[in-house]
Amino acid sequence: MRKFTYKKNTAIIRTLKEPKVKKKRWNLDRVLYFLIIIALLFWLVSFVYKKTVWVEGNGQVLMEKVDVNFTNDIRVKEIFINEGDTVTVGKNLFNYFQDDFDSNASIVIKGLDRKERLNNSLQDLLKEILKKRIQLNNLKKRYQFLLDQEEKITRLILLDVYTKSKLEDLVAQKLLVKNQIDLLRSELYFLSRQKAGLKDNNGAYDILGGGGNYGNTYTSPIKGVIGQILKNSEEACYKTENVMTIHNIEKVFVKAYFDLKDLGKIKKGGIVYIEFPDKTVSKGIINKLYISTYKAPSEFQKKYEPTERNILAEIVPIEKEQIPEWGKFYKLNLKVKVGKL
Repeated sequence: MRKFTYKKNTAIIRTLKEPKVKKKRWNLDRVLYFLIIIALLFWLVSFVYKKTVWVEGNGQVLMEKVDVNFTNDIRVKEIFINEGDTVTVGKNLFNYFQDDFDSNASIVIKGLDRKERLNNSLQDLLKEILKKRIQLNNLKKRYQFLLDQEEKITRLILLDVYTKSKLEDLVAQKLLVKNQIDLLRSELYFLSRQKAGLKDNNGAYDILGGGGNYGNTYTSPIKGVIGQILKNSEEACYKTENVMTIHNIEKVFVKAYFDLKDLGKIKKGGIVYIEFPDKTVSKGIINKLYISTYKAPSEFQKKYEPTERNILAEIVPIEKEQIPEWGKFYKLNLKVKVGKL
């Protein structure tokens, strides 16, 4: 019997090791996914923050203006200024004639009625000046009282008797009273100029400012900027029309419109944050809160939905230095925010 032997040879079939593929830690889909999640979270947080912390509304920057018109028909003779010119109190704006539209009988009647109208105007003007002076004295006393209270509360805060919020409320009241004092002083100055305007060159009171004839020169009653000039030289202006408008650049304010549901959060004397179209932010104070509700301008209304009524508030600058900055955005729309907390 032959002996069986097993020959051990090298295997013919061999296996190769596959190269290791490095896994990518980040890919485009994953990056986009995380960016979308982060954007949604940011939007959600900002939405909740705005709804819980702020009351938002819309507003417009406006200026106090004077519409130059007359109770009778006149003819503009010559205009001395152009649109955009800055004028001071008493500057000559234009000449006008009134007798071109009057019959002889009406001129006689106006002459007889002249003295009575002069007396009535003077009486009303003097009453208004007296009323404003009384209000000014009361506000000065109120302002001094708030100054004394501010000093006392500051000492009590240092002793941990009051919190800082009480002092902030007092400062807001003080700023509001100060703005009211400045406003009354301006009104008194304006009234004094009106009173002086009733006198002619001889120092006698002349209600039409023309020394007894119907050819007159109209002078600016305020310091401001000429807005629209609606009439030309040698053009008739009827009593339902305006000759021009004058904007008082020192009386800039914001009319803000808020939803009715936010009535409890909008208070007179409250601090308001205003975001202008160029994204700059300024602080103002609510000077006036209207009792009635008003329709907001059409640009603030939602299209294809019923017209809504809004709370109307008037906001004024806290500091006088803000007035020129606010004036740059005249008639432009902006966002206003009031803190809920």
